[in-house]
Amino acid sequence: MTILSSFRIFPLHAVLVAALLTPACTALAQDAPAPKLAECADAPMIGRFDPSRDVLIANYDSKPDVDDLQAVAGLGSVLKHPDFACVDFIATSGAYGVQAGTYLPAAELFNLAFGDKWLDAHEDREASVDALARLMSKALQRGGKVWVAEAGQSDVTAAAVRKLREAKWRGIHIVQHSYWNESQTSPDAMNTLVYNTTYHRIQDGNFAGNGTPAFNTDDSSHWQPLLADERIGPIWAEAKRLSELHNPVAEYVNPAVEAGGLDFSDTVEIAYIFGFEDMEGVGDFVSRFAKAK
Repeated sequence: MTILSSFRIFPLHAVLVAALLTPACTALAQDAPAPKLAECADAPMIGRFDPSRDVLIANYDSKPDVDDLQAVAGLGSVLKHPDFACVDFIATSGAYGVQAGTYLPAAELFNLAFGDKWLDAHEDREASVDALARLMSKALQRGGKVWVAEAGQSDVTAAAVRKLREAKWRGIHIVQHSYWNESQTSPDAMNTLVYNTTYHRIQDGNFAGNGTPAFNTDDSSHWQPLLADERIGPIWAEAKRLSELHNPVAEYVNPAVEAGGLDFSDTVEIAYIFGFEDMEGVGDFVSRFAKAK
């Protein structure tokens, strides 16, 4: 996929979906040094992800908890690291399911984390689903895999998958860490994905000692290095501002955020895909990604 001057899908501009049919491998991490096409074509595996042919789709519900806001900052931090410069990706805001609660808009946060490489399913679900289906199709056509990190529910993903030929569905890898997210996905969507795609259910990223990093902590000391890093600091500053704004009045008050700590637990799916799931928790993440030069 080539870099586009404007990738985001706006309600009245669904025509941009057609632009997603371009070849992959030049969609670069924001602010990371831009490698040459040949370098991406020969890029080594990153965990389970093949940057020469795979695509990453990161879906965020942002409803009703603020943890997605910090998970956006988590992935944004990873993608700005030079080791991930060849990762072809798109993020989706408003990829929620059947749950109640208030959607938390965060356009500036998504812009800081992903540039124009994000879709707004809250504003225009149909156009976003079409865009995701086209990205999936292109990755599969070039022999790659589609990796979907579900930071929320899977209704948007299922809608995109259904637009593809069923013979292609197994090439789509869904990664989910939360039973609550599954319970708030419509039954039809869950059945489509669990039984027809390649579904990876991993351990919950809110808890330690289960084989998945615990990206949830009451410890406020980690904020300092995150905010101080000149590349990722602005992303975390906006995530912190939004978290502190919305958490006190959210339908679910996040206890880690209330204590001044962090909850970007949905980033464990990214850790699984990119092969750093051996991290213990927040401290390991900060040590790797907040010090990148």
